[in-house]
Amino acid sequence: MRHLSPSIRRGFTLVELLVVIAIIGTLVGLLLPAVQAAREAGRKSQCSNHVKQISLGCLNYESAVRRYPTSGEGKVGAGLDAMNVNSFFTQILAYIEQQNIANQMNLKMPYWAPANQLAAASMISTFVCPTNGITKDEYGGTNSAAVAAGASFKFYGQTHYMPVAYTDLSPVDGTRKKWSGTNMGSYKQGLLSYDQSTKTSSALDGTSKTVIFFEDAGRNVQNGGKRAPLLGANTVWVRTSGGTSTPIVAGDANWVDGMTPDMPVGDGVAMGTCPNRWADPDCASGVSGAPWQESAVPRTTSIINNTKTPMGGSAATCLWTQNNCGPNDEPFSMHSGGGCWGGLADGSVSFFGDDLDVQVLRQLSDPADGEAPLNYGG
Repeated sequence: MRHLSPSIRRGFTLVELLVVIAIIGTLVGLLLPAVQAAREAGRKSQCSNHVKQISLGCLNYESAVRRYPTSGEGKVGAGLDAMNVNSFFTQILAYIEQQNIANQMNLKMPYWAPANQLAAASMISTFVCPTNGITKDEYGGTNSAAVAAGASFKFYGQTHYMPVAYTDLSPVDGTRKKWSGTNMGSYKQGLLSYDQSTKTSSALDGTSKTVIFFEDAGRNVQNGGKRAPLLGANTVWVRTSGGTSTPIVAGDANWVDGMTPDMPVGDGVAMGTCPNRWADPDCASGVSGAPWQESAVPRTTSIINNTKTPMGGSAATCLWTQNNCGPNDEPFSMHSGGGCWGGLADGSVSFFGDDLDVQVLRQLSDPADGEAPLNYGG
């Protein structure tokens, strides 16, 4: 009788396993950068879509109201800071499919008023760029009303975009010429104004040649603003309606002074505004460039994404906690390869590289420079 031996199955040898592992590792090494690049491309495209929605929201607002939304901030008299009680983003809520949040806000009151706090705790996806991976929810600051209501999101909503309030770059050499007293320096108001005095016809250079806001993403801390959320301090506060701007004075029934802990320590003031919040009018900014390059001729670093490396800045140049350094109130993004998005007054979107000439950036920020437009490749 024959006995059949069971077949013996041969396994992988150690060498074969090591070869397979090496092949898999090589494939992962080849594919991972492509996967990461595809993800970044998707995030960058989504960010562009947000810029488009905001640009069109601004355009639709102007068509309905016959005035552009407020920039949020500006200058009056002898260079005194002026702030609108509303922010640019607050005013366009109803025009970017955020009517439910708009309905919750009393536009006669500042966002830190108890009646508006809960609405200001909304994190609106259109106002942020998914490429920005370093900003945390808590950088918006604790929202007292959200905490009291037991809301799951307990912070003020943020924005990764900055409305252009002005530029003060010299048309001669690109240096910064600040407004000082009665001397306006090179200060030029952007197309958006704090008092909503502008409309489409104000873009004398053309709406397709005028940027109304830039990306400003990447804040790694919460930086308090220079303006105090108080009456009679260092700022004139106004309320706008129907093209009319009315200064807010003591005793105004709809005014509430800012209160801690909702408002941060300011930049030079005990309590300040908070520029990274979408509801804060101080989210607007001027285009001026890095503080350590204000007088440089020529500048050796770009204005867009200035001081991007090392992360957080450095003592040799400037730290991001300093105004106008890195993402602290200047055009900035976290996109790989550099550059940032900008929304133009005609509703279009352009991507501006880090190497954009300072004079081109100045022209884009000034709606009425009257100069022959320089090429920016947009």
